[in-house]
Amino acid sequence: MTDGAAEGGAHSAADRAALEQKMMAVYQRLESMADALPEAAHEAHLWIREQCADPHLAGEFKDKVLEKARALDCNAHMRATGAALADAARLATEGRMPERSAKLVEAQTFYSKACNLGANDHFRRATGRLIETVLMTGGGRHTGPSVAKPLDTAPKNPRQAKV
Repeated sequence: MTDGAAEGGAHSAADRAALEQKMMAVYQRLESMADALPEAAHEAHLWIREQCADPHLAGEFKDKVLEKARALDCNAHMRATGAALADAARLATEGRMPERSAKLVEAQTFYSKACNLGANDHFRRATGRLIETVLMTGGGRHTGPSVAKPLDTAPKNPRQAKV
């Protein structure tokens, strides 16, 4: 009977060691999400959710890890939204409208994913304003004279202080 108890204790210790290894793997994957690209962060978030489906993990551990993974995934999408909008604004000022539109679609995709993951109201409002600004920017730049600003053909005054 003592052999069975010893075997049960060894099995329990092995289970605890496997559970500890799983928890360490989850923590390592969570740390790798800090500066990850949105696709990698989302993949890690899904992997962590799969690992947390184990009924042997503590509920408090699951809640804490899942909340942190969701926040890091959201943060990755927020960073990608900002980068895509910055590129779209640059392309708009250069007058490259097809590329601007493509970057704007990319930014809106990242934005919607960030909102679904729980982005804060400040980010939502600021990004909405930036999207509107990018939409209104570009496409109206003239390189030569126009009706609003004709070519200046008047002779310069040599006695003028500022030239």
